[in-house]
Amino acid sequence: MQDFLLHDGLFDAVLFDLDNTLVDFISAKKKACASVIEELGCGDPDELFSYFLRKRYGFEDYGNIFDYLSDIGIRGSATYLESCTLYENEKLFNIHPYKGIEEMLSGLRSKGMRLGVVTDADSDHAEKRLKKADLFQYFDIVMTPDISGSRKPDPDSFLMALDSIRADPVHTIHVGDSIRRDIEPANRLGICTIHAAYGDWHPEEMMGSPVRTLRVERSEDLLRLMLGNCTDL
Repeated sequence: MQDFLLHDGLFDAVLFDLDNTLVDFISAKKKACASVIEELGCGDPDELFSYFLRKRYGFEDYGNIFDYLSDIGIRGSATYLESCTLYENEKLFNIHPYKGIEEMLSGLRSKGMRLGVVTDADSDHAEKRLKKADLFQYFDIVMTPDISGSRKPDPDSFLMALDSIRADPVHTIHVGDSIRRDIEPANRLGICTIHAAYGDWHPEEMMGSPVRTLRVERSEDLLRLMLGNCTDL
């Protein structure tokens, strides 16, 4: 695969989404749901996970756990709080980077690239996940909604991240799993994009989307696309 990133020095900065781009967030979330169900002694982990996929609350809102407990007949603030704490601890414990991600970031750093994260996770959660995955040290900026004041696909987080690392959009790449929240807004700013299809849980967003983007189906392909030919992992 062509080493396009460094070809003629065209790009000098890379922005990344966090969840399901750098780390396997969905797997961690499913394992956390399974731990909650095991502790309760009743219920179904897939059903609990499905509550987070509703649009009634945010994807990380504990209200999803509250609703699930109520719907299966479990009430009481103590059980609810214990379930939320267990869920959060188990989710963080099971956060791991995708294959090839750390090698890619290390390689980009060694070539002098400026690196940033643009995520909809809040600062505390983003930092904890990056540190758990041993990736935090690679980034110059971690831009979150509590800093920028808005969530993707609004452009503010992208613009503030670019400004923070003094990067020009036309010399920057953004990598993300969501067509709607990552690829489309980055394209509108003139940023070259790579769709991390390996982490995309909403492939239907690609249907009918006018975006032009590179696409990788495996995380190790992202490593090769960024750094060219490399030894097998």
